[in-house]
Amino acid sequence: MKRTATLVLVLVAAAAFLAAPCLTGEAQAKKVKHPSELKYPDIKLKTPEYEEIEFENGLTGFFLEDHEVPVVNIYMIVSTDRAPQELIGLNELAAWAIRNGGTEEWPADRINEELEFVAASVEFGGGYRKATISVNCLKKDLGLCLTILNDLLANPAFPEDKIELRRETMLENIRRENDDPRRIARREYAKVVYGDHPMAWEATEESVSAITRDDIVEYHSRFFHPNNAIIGVTGDVTKDEIVAALDKSLTGWQPATVTIEPEPEMELAFEPSVNYVEKETNQGVIMIGHLGMNRRDENRMAVRLMNFVLGGGSFTSRITQKVRTDEGLAYAAYSRYGDDAWTYGLFTASSQTKSEATARAIALILEQIEMMRDDGPTEEEFEGAKDAYLNRQVFDYESNRTVVNRLVTLRWEGRPLDSAERDFERISELTVEDLAAAAREYLHPDGLTILVVGQEDQFDQPLSNFGEVNVIELE
Repeated sequence: MKRTATLVLVLVAAAAFLAAPCLTGEAQAKKVKHPSELKYPDIKLKTPEYEEIEFENGLTGFFLEDHEVPVVNIYMIVSTDRAPQELIGLNELAAWAIRNGGTEEWPADRINEELEFVAASVEFGGGYRKATISVNCLKKDLGLCLTILNDLLANPAFPEDKIELRRETMLENIRRENDDPRRIARREYAKVVYGDHPMAWEATEESVSAITRDDIVEYHSRFFHPNNAIIGVTGDVTKDEIVAALDKSLTGWQPATVTIEPEPEMELAFEPSVNYVEKETNQGVIMIGHLGMNRRDENRMAVRLMNFVLGGGSFTSRITQKVRTDEGLAYAAYSRYGDDAWTYGLFTASSQTKSEATARAIALILEQIEMMRDDGPTEEEFEGAKDAYLNRQVFDYESNRTVVNRLVTLRWEGRPLDSAERDFERISELTVEDLAAAAREYLHPDGLTILVVGQEDQFDQPLSNFGEVNVIELE
C-alpha cells in the first residue's frame, strides 16, 4: 500500500510539472530584471521622537522610551580639560580609578560581584576632553545600578593600590609601543603634522609616573559635577519613571562652578616633509597626509564623499584599487579625512607593504592624491560613492541607544541635534562638481607629510627621492 501511494504522488507531481507553463530563455530575461534596473524608494531618515530632561542639580540630557525589551541604557559625558603635558594619561587613569577603586560603601569587589550577579554593567572611561559613563541593566535592577553610580560619582575612594595597579598597566603598554611598527607610525605621524600643538601629546613613562593621587582627586573635584554633564537614557521606562529614579538616586552628586579651558588655536598650514623611523621589520609602514578639517566645516560632507572615492570606500576606492588590486603591493591601502570638534583632524593615506615595494607604494599613493586634486572623481565614481554613503547612514538609526548616544555627543560638541539629518540632506544634494571643488580646496599634494617606518636599506628606492629626509630616533 505504501509503494502504491508513493507512486501516485510522484505521478501527480510530474503531471503538475508538465502542465506548468514553460518560459523560454527570452521570456525569462524579460521577467527577471537586472539588479541595475531595480528601483527603490528614496531613503528617509528621521531621529525618533525624544524628550529633553533636566534636574534641579543642573544635569540635563535626553530620554527616548523603548519598551521592546526590559532593558535600560544610560550614557553620560562629563566635560574635562586636556591634561597638562607633564601629566598626560591623567584623564584615563582617573576615570579608571573612579570605577575600579570603588567607594567606602561600595568597594570595587562588591560592585563587581553585585553587577555580575544581575548581568549589569557600570563603566567609566577617560580620554580627549571628556569622561564617559555607561550603564546597562535590566529594568528591575535599575535602582541598584543608580545607587552604585551615585556613590561612584560623588564619593570615589581612590585607593592607592588600585591607582598603582592601573599605572603599572599603562606604563607597560607605553614600554611596548615601539614593538608595533603601526603604533610607531601613527604616533610619530601625528607629532610631525601637529607639531607642538597638544593634539600631538601622548602619554609617556614620565607623565604617567608623575601622576599622584592628589592629581586624581583634584581632577574629580574639578569636573565631576552634574551641571557639567550630559545624560542620555533609553529603555523600558517612562520619562516620569526615569526622572523620579535619577532624582532619588543621584542625591549625593552636587553642582559646582566648572571652568573648561578651550583648545589652543592651531594654524592651518601645509608644510611638506619626508620622515623616516628605523625599525627592524620586513615591511614598510607608510603614512602620508596633512592637517584635516574641523567638524563644523560646511564642506565636511563633500570632503568625506570625495575621500570615499579616493581611499575611504574600501575595495572600490582608487588607492585600494591601485595599490592592492592592480599592483598587489598590500593587503590594506586606504585614506581617511579626519575632522575634530575643537580644532583640526588629520588627512591620512596609509599602507603597509613589503620593504622592497615601499617606494613604489608611496609613489602610487602620491599619484592618486594628485590626480584626485587635479581632476576630481568621475560621474560613475561619484554616483557609486553617494549611493553607498547614503545607504550606510541607516545604521546611525538602527537602535535607540545609538540615537541617544549621538544626541549626547552632539550636545557636548555644541553642534545642532539634527546634524545627522542635515548631513544626509547635504549628501543628497551634492554633485560631482562639488566633490571636484572639495578635492581642489582640501587636498594639498605640495604640502604632504610622508612618514615611513621600516628598514631603508631594504627599500626599492631611497626615501630621498621624495625630498630631504628627517630621521626620527625612537626613545
